[in-house]
Amino acid sequence: MKGGPALHIEDKKLLVQKCIDRESLITIRKGEPVFSLDENKTEWAGTEIIKLKGTHTEWPCIFYDQKTSSCSNYQHRPLECVLLKCWDTAELEAIAGKGLLSRFNIISQNEPVMNYIQKHEKECGLEILHQLITNPQKTIDINFLAELNELVNKDLAIRSEALIDLNFTLDLELFYFGRPVFKILSQFGLIPREINGKINLMQA
Repeated sequence: MKGGPALHIEDKKLLVQKCIDRESLITIRKGEPVFSLDENKTEWAGTEIIKLKGTHTEWPCIFYDQKTSSCSNYQHRPLECVLLKCWDTAELEAIAGKGLLSRFNIISQNEPVMNYIQKHEKECGLEILHQLITNPQKTIDINFLAELNELVNKDLAIRSEALIDLNFTLDLELFYFGRPVFKILSQFGLIPREINGKINLMQA
């Protein structure tokens, strides 16, 4: 109910065998703010994480059937689901954050989208967002806001270029590029406004 599992190297076979498709995945990029259930606070992802996405805009795992309280993909569930025991989380905790899959384990180098992903990672890294998480005043100066605006628009430009060239679905976009940066920033009270074809962020 609080989100799908992260995928590990052992889960790659589920993708190869088409037991889980790419449209069911979402990429959490390195540097992206994530909520730690253990410490009940926002921190940043230290590495890339591939997860089963939620249902539409909600958190429940895409394979969780709420009517029957069961997994619709139980026979082909990922490692974290296999190890999860509500009464004893030791096995799950032992693999947390270890041996995680990334897009570079899943997408072959000769797939055309890989050029866009590599360009996106080079030009749209999220390390800058760490400053938002560690900013106790929660105020943003004009220079930092300009940097964020540049990042938001670069992110959208590369996505648009890739979409025009490769014509993929929104579901695949969330796997290929993760969440748009302006959507990530909305959790920090930064509201996007389109002005002359460009996104400008405003503090709520």
